[in-house]
Amino acid sequence: MMTDIRLLIEKLKDAGGDIYWLGSASRGSIERLQELLHTRLPLSLQKFLEEYGGGGIVGEEISGIEDNNPSLDYRGTIYGDTMLSRSDYGLPLNLIVVYLGSDDVVLCIDTNLFTGDECPVVSFDVFKKATKHLANTFDEFLMDYLTLRINRV
Repeated sequence: MMTDIRLLIEKLKDAGGDIYWLGSASRGSIERLQELLHTRLPLSLQKFLEEYGGGGIVGEEISGIEDNNPSLDYRGTIYGDTMLSRSDYGLPLNLIVVYLGSDDVVLCIDTNLFTGDECPVVSFDVFKKATKHLANTFDEFLMDYLTLRINRV
């Protein structure tokens, strides 16, 4: 699956997308993030963090681990976006933010729904406090994210 993702990233670059990546996160920083959030992360998200750290299209970045420091609590980091969404929107503890848009779009992994090493990505409606299924895995979400942006560039 990562091969397909790498190809989509190359297509996005070739299409002229303004992208950047935070840089790879160490195994230790990913484990520390899981400790801070009191949950495990799906394997596909862990692999993404190990390779890219987070990022993507400028202004529409996927949350990640910046500077190999999982406890940074500002926008653009998984920890910061999750803590902000919990305090501002009442995000439930089982949801971990992987994308926080400027227009109150909150996309999360739902750690209550693990199947093996993976769990789905859902959108969290900040007004209704309800979730909607988006993708079965983080990899599936990432492929959709990249494909949509390739088609927009």
